[in-house]
Amino acid sequence: MKLIKKILTVLLVFLAIIIGVYAYFGGLTKIEFKAEEGGGEMVVYREMIGAYGKNGDLMKSIGEELENDFGVKVFQGIGIYYDNPKEIEKSDLRWEIGSIIKTDDNNKINELKKSFSVKILPKQKYLYVDRPLKGYFSIMIGVFKVYPLIEEYLDKNGYSDEVPIMEIYDNKNKTITYRVALVKL
Repeated sequence: MKLIKKILTVLLVFLAIIIGVYAYFGGLTKIEFKAEEGGGEMVVYREMIGAYGKNGDLMKSIGEELENDFGVKVFQGIGIYYDNPKEIEKSDLRWEIGSIIKTDDNNKINELKKSFSVKILPKQKYLYVDRPLKGYFSIMIGVFKVYPLIEEYLDKNGYSDEVPIMEIYDNKNKTITYRVALVKL
């Protein structure tokens, strides 16, 4: 009987730790959608093909390169994902990874274009979901919780799901913003 009590106690403590970690990384945070006008940000990025797994390291290295080599202040990291990994082979996934910057210095922009692609995101209506950013597990929880709900929202409201999903990482405010263009079917 004592052994069973000890095993149950250990299991309950273990379960409490798992729930605590899940809650800390945002697993219990309510998901709220906002549909509003947005866009217009300047993005400095590199085009990628293949599995999404190295996106965090690439985003970080691009941000460091922009700040250290070009003297450009990085405001947010961004990943733009064009393909659904449930439908496309990992080796064929298309995505862009980079940073959001603010500059109207044409000389600086032309210099950046020698090493990166540069574009302005279209101003239009987007669906937004903000989540806490507290580390790698926040990102994984977001992928497994947010993406299916975005797909459901688009389907229920008559919007195309053939649009890229953006993940915008704001380390200063500790948030991940998932953003997708709202395009009627």
